[in-house]
Amino acid sequence: MAKRRYPPNRHLAWARLQRGWSYEELADQVRRSMIASGDGDSGLTANTVRRWETGERWPEPRFRKHLVTLFGQAASELGLLTPDELAMRPTSDVIAEIGRLLSMTEDELRAQGIDRAAFLRGFLGVGALPLMGRLTGDHDEERIWLAGARGTRADGGTAGAYTRIVASQRDLYWGTPARSLFESAYAHARIGSRLLESASGDHARRMLACGLAETAMLAGRLAFFDLRQPSIAQHCYTIALNATRESGDHAFAAVVLGHMAFIPGFARETSRALELVDAAGQHCWYGVGPLIRSWLHCVAAEIVGRSAQPADYRRRIDLAEEAADSPEPAPDWFDFYDASRLDGFAGYSALAAGDITVAEQRLTRALASLAPAATKQRTVLMADLAMAHLGDAAQAAALVEQALDLLRVDWYATGYERVGMVASQLPVGADRDRVRDRYRALAPAEGW
Repeated sequence: MAKRRYPPNRHLAWARLQRGWSYEELADQVRRSMIASGDGDSGLTANTVRRWETGERWPEPRFRKHLVTLFGQAASELGLLTPDELAMRPTSDVIAEIGRLLSMTEDELRAQGIDRAAFLRGFLGVGALPLMGRLTGDHDEERIWLAGARGTRADGGTAGAYTRIVASQRDLYWGTPARSLFESAYAHARIGSRLLESASGDHARRMLACGLAETAMLAGRLAFFDLRQPSIAQHCYTIALNATRESGDHAFAAVVLGHMAFIPGFARETSRALELVDAAGQHCWYGVGPLIRSWLHCVAAEIVGRSAQPADYRRRIDLAEEAADSPEPAPDWFDFYDASRLDGFAGYSALAAGDITVAEQRLTRALASLAPAATKQRTVLMADLAMAHLGDAAQAAALVEQALDLLRVDWYATGYERVGMVASQLPVGADRDRVRDRYRALAPAEGW
């Protein structure tokens, strides 16, 4: 194995992977750019691109300008500055970009009428930490407070305290009101950005970046699926993706890109959504486990199910089942996918493709194996199963009413939308009138 002479260029690697390009595809793009500009065919190879990313070689100036043009990013953002030049920069470009995205998110929140002061006051501008402190112990909250209040550099202990709070947020997802948890997760992302600026040592920096990626992704999931605010979700996911570039975590990058794909997927922008899934797939070449790969195939199946050609979902589900047939464990943070969720994806996609019998079988199986605490997913599955039973108005209405009962105690915007789709298609009659009245009565307030 060649000896590494320079730091690994994670910035360039992430830029390539987010385009879904292989080493050879990036080399080909650079060669084409050089020929088009009159610089001639350089003979650049995929192996040279790989060596740029691993730190075995440094890109020559003749290549750097074409990399900047191809990606539309500054040399600093692509990791093309020398180590000496980087050492002169007080804050990394990743952290600067995260700060910019946080500001954009706050603008979106204000546009939605959210009282920013309600959860951004207090320590480092944050007022939601007491919720986490009660769950993780005052010691973690106090340690983070002292790191910020004294202006000290965040060490491994502070990073550990930060990530323990992130783990508590993860556990809260299944039983905490969405808006309250969103506020807490977003506030914690803001803290993570500040702490990352002052991290002392690579270990603390990686821990903080991993924690920031998870809490920002949680905020994005809540904004998109629970609260139906796609623009806010997009900002949160981008913060998370940038944090994975800082941490070097390919598995988390793949999952963030998979979540990002739902945004254009729900808008039926199929090509853009599948491009993001393909980019996630490029990260999977770097030791990403089979269960995450299975989930990505399911994401693609749902996107295809929402498209004009939903029948292709079958191939995606077959790939998901093949990848899931492995005993290899998934990371602790990957707690939102298992065999029941695979059945749920398959059921929804079959329903969209008109395979009603398959949809009924898969959705029934998904409901039977779903964990009791997963009420949000249960709402969606009941709505989908009701759609499969539209031929029996009484049965469909009964399923919808069970879903509405769940929504009363555990709000989930995606579930509410799915229930609305069924309610609008029930046959005219008393069942339909009763369901639609209950559905309208649960309509969310403006400004979520």
